[in-house]
Amino acid sequence: MKKIFRVFLSSIKVLYKIAPFFIGLFCYTSFYTEKGNLYPIVDAVYSSAKLYAGDIKDGIPLTIPIEIARFLASVTTISILVKVLNKIMDIANWLKLQFMKSTVVYGDSDYADCVFESLGKSRRIRGGEELIQGASRYLLMFSDDTRNLKFYNKHYEYLKDRNVYIMLNNVSRQNIENTKLTLFSAAENSARQYWRDYPVEKSERIAFIGFGGVGENLLLYGLQMNIIDPAQHFEYHIFGDAEEFRREHTELDKMAPDEIFFHGEREYEYSELSGFDRIIVCGSTREGGVIAQASKILAAVSLPTIYIYAPKGDIVTNFFGNVRDVCFGSAKETASIDIILNEKTMQAARAQHEYYRQQYGGVPWEQLDSFKRYSNVSSSDYMFTLERLMEKGVAFETLAELEHIRWCRYHYLNNWKYSKERDDAKRLHPSLIPFSELSGDEIKKDIEAIKSKLEEKDR
Repeated sequence: MKKIFRVFLSSIKVLYKIAPFFIGLFCYTSFYTEKGNLYPIVDAVYSSAKLYAGDIKDGIPLTIPIEIARFLASVTTISILVKVLNKIMDIANWLKLQFMKSTVVYGDSDYADCVFESLGKSRRIRGGEELIQGASRYLLMFSDDTRNLKFYNKHYEYLKDRNVYIMLNNVSRQNIENTKLTLFSAAENSARQYWRDYPVEKSERIAFIGFGGVGENLLLYGLQMNIIDPAQHFEYHIFGDAEEFRREHTELDKMAPDEIFFHGEREYEYSELSGFDRIIVCGSTREGGVIAQASKILAAVSLPTIYIYAPKGDIVTNFFGNVRDVCFGSAKETASIDIILNEKTMQAARAQHEYYRQQYGGVPWEQLDSFKRYSNVSSSDYMFTLERLMEKGVAFETLAELEHIRWCRYHYLNNWKYSKERDDAKRLHPSLIPFSELSGDEIKKDIEAIKSKLEEKDR
């Protein structure tokens, strides 16, 4: 039955394309015969063919059959032109794949559109539902995790050895062992970019209003990037639901000299926020959403600036025109190809690992487990802070101590604990101690590593 139906549909497609010609041939033959043309059939064939250009010869009566024929002929012509254009695009894409390092972007999200626009025109291809083979890298950026995972799973045999970047909001990238596969999320990109755009200069009391994916990533990146002085004392105050986050990260009390305070979703007085140096609205703990929450805080708190996560753009500014708010996290800001691929950070992480491997032995980058790979990535992210501190004249030994604090935090945030004996399977490490308690050789090694990283950056 299905086969018969497909044949029927195919027949209809053919009929509507050729029907205008035969309708015209019938009508025009009669017209030219009555007019006394010497070759009425030849003239009728010519006039019928011109219908596909939407043209009707002057003097020919506009009968209903002729109008129907012209309409069907125009539709046929348009469909043919579309197919020709698609074929031209296919040829252009084929040329890009053959001679350039092209990137195929799949997805219906705002982030997919922004990433596609940020790519060079000669190196970008917009993917549809089917796999385009031969690209240098693939970006899967559908609007929900399920569609991204389904697409990757459907084409796994081809994509497993390709450079693939997948936007996933609910899967941790540190669980992925395939070095060709990179996971990222809008929340993570927003958090990383936020601390780069608005870095800390001194110890601060920071309030997160709301939590969720954005708040979690802001806290995780803040703890690893906002390390500027061994004697600093940052306070991170969370006003929002963080129960799941606290279950996932069991060593949060090891962030000394900084502290984290979880206030839950309790009702609070706006006057409580007046003592903070920085307020980041990354969700709402009260009815009314982020606009209402931000506007009330702006009215109640005298801080010169309040930071508001606004993935759809400067929504608070658009509503209130307030010069005291700074919106961050829009697709336009965080979905450029440089931020998505994060190639400079990844290259620095590889170079750092290669330095350690040459000095102290170890396996190549491709053989590292995901935890160690992203330990190097975390260190590379922190280079942004180290460079600023070096410009201020901070000594190498102090920089090495700060890097050790970051290294410890990365392990603690992944639930490692101190032990005299190292056991990676049980997440135990003897170096999870203060910098001053490390051996002289370990301290010297850390200082040399910092020098190497900064020299590599200057090359």
